[in-house]
Amino acid sequence: MIMHEIAKVTLDTEMDLILAHKHTMKLAELTGMSLASQTTFATAVSEVSRTAIDRGMGASLILGLDNPKAQEWNLVALLNDRPEHGLDEHQFGLHYAQKLVDSFQVNTTSENTQISLYFRIFPSNRITEVKINQWKSLFQNELALSPYEEIKRKNRQLHALADRLKESETRYRTLTDSLPLIICTVNPQGKLLYANEWLVTYTGMTIQTINDRHWQGLFHAEDPAAQSAFWMDVLKKLQPFQFEVRIPEAQTQQYRWHMASFAPMFDEKKTLTHWSGFFVDIHAQKTIEKTLQANEALKHTQQKLEEYQQELESKVIELNRSNEELAQFAYVASHDLQEPLRKIQSFSTMLRVHYVADLKPEVTSLLERMHSSAERMHGLIKDLLTYSRLNTQPQPFQVVSLTEVFTDVLEDLDSVIQSSNAQIDLGPLPAVAGNSQQLHQLFQNLVSNALKFVPEDRTPQIRIYAHTSEHLPSKVLYDNRCVCITVEDNGIGFDEQYKDRIFQLFQRLHTRSEYVGTGIGLTICKKVAELHGGTIEVKSVPGKGSTFSVYLCKG
Repeated sequence: MIMHEIAKVTLDTEMDLILAHKHTMKLAELTGMSLASQTTFATAVSEVSRTAIDRGMGASLILGLDNPKAQEWNLVALLNDRPEHGLDEHQFGLHYAQKLVDSFQVNTTSENTQISLYFRIFPSNRITEVKINQWKSLFQNELALSPYEEIKRKNRQLHALADRLKESETRYRTLTDSLPLIICTVNPQGKLLYANEWLVTYTGMTIQTINDRHWQGLFHAEDPAAQSAFWMDVLKKLQPFQFEVRIPEAQTQQYRWHMASFAPMFDEKKTLTHWSGFFVDIHAQKTIEKTLQANEALKHTQQKLEEYQQELESKVIELNRSNEELAQFAYVASHDLQEPLRKIQSFSTMLRVHYVADLKPEVTSLLERMHSSAERMHGLIKDLLTYSRLNTQPQPFQVVSLTEVFTDVLEDLDSVIQSSNAQIDLGPLPAVAGNSQQLHQLFQNLVSNALKFVPEDRTPQIRIYAHTSEHLPSKVLYDNRCVCITVEDNGIGFDEQYKDRIFQLFQRLHTRSEYVGTGIGLTICKKVAELHGGTIEVKSVPGKGSTFSVYLCKG
């Protein structure tokens, strides 16, 4: 079998694993494979490569093509490792990779261990010798897409150069001195044996200076490489290692990030003779990483702004809905309510003017009270129309006596109270900061509902009192000066699952044939309470009554 080698990757670190995966995906893409097939083969290659990297450095991966039947082409990945790293094909990674490819082989000799992965290419007629040569050239001349790939290339080049340049020290020095990176060798005791001219040019320190200082001052004090414990740990393993460190530039006295790579060198008796390594500037790469991190933070902030924008749009929709409700309320108040009220006022005026002489004193008194109530009703409707515009035309608050407010409320509802024999227990009430007419409407609605929603065979009992509460609702704005006004009744009550619904505009729990009303009373109560920096809550038990708690700011 003749395999056409396209690309090769040494497998030392996790970055090499990424590089191997990228090259595999690229070659699979060039052959015309679908994205699913590309991913499947690249995954299999990654699993095998990861197993080799986990066992140590020294493995390599070759990617290529073969056509054993002269018609069908296969995408091939050959992983070569040292023989002492005999790989167990029953390991999870290898077992999983075996399931992903068309053919999977493991061959171990005295020289190496080789794993072969084959994946058929459909259709194969796309593969030609011309394309294969083009792809070889593409991978050989491909520019590095990341700083690590560039470092990796330099690393391979430098180690290859080191092997060849052992024949001539002069040639080696000439070449290394021409490179803009620090190349050095260190003996097992940690002393510099050799360094190219770039060490002195960049750091301003000679080999003698560094040895006299025991490397102190060459690295940033906060980097692990500046600590002796770091070197004791990595050197005793006698394995190649890499690390990142900041080195000061002599001309600017600014620290720049470098990638260091060291490998142990042994003699024919496998005794460590020295360490060979280099330091290459990766400051640009670090800057890019920080920029990417900043971009991620910027994306996160942008995402938050988009969420806030969506929330704002939702608030605008809610505001528009609220405005529509207010418009509906204004229509009902200005048309449906005012017309019958005008008739009441007109008829009461006619009786008082034209028939006063024919009426008994007690009738006249009732007529006066009726007219007074009608006038108050007229004023309340006007105030409710004004209230519907309070969001755009707020009014200043005054100190309002709640005792006076409830006295007026009970007087307005006197006829209902008398006819139902209702028992009203009015406790001491404080003064609050607010609008008296709005508060009058709030509590009149609550007391009116307490009188209305009562079984026919039950005498209404209403208890009104004030108290402070340790646990205030979150919507209360002035918790340090808050008072709770409670209105309890013994009415029909309701299921608390509807406690939010009853405060919505025109929402009713009963039909108009059962209990009259427009369905806006409790909506008004909630709006008034919130406009006063407070809120309203309710607890209820079906058949046993309801308790409304209104939180207001003290005067």
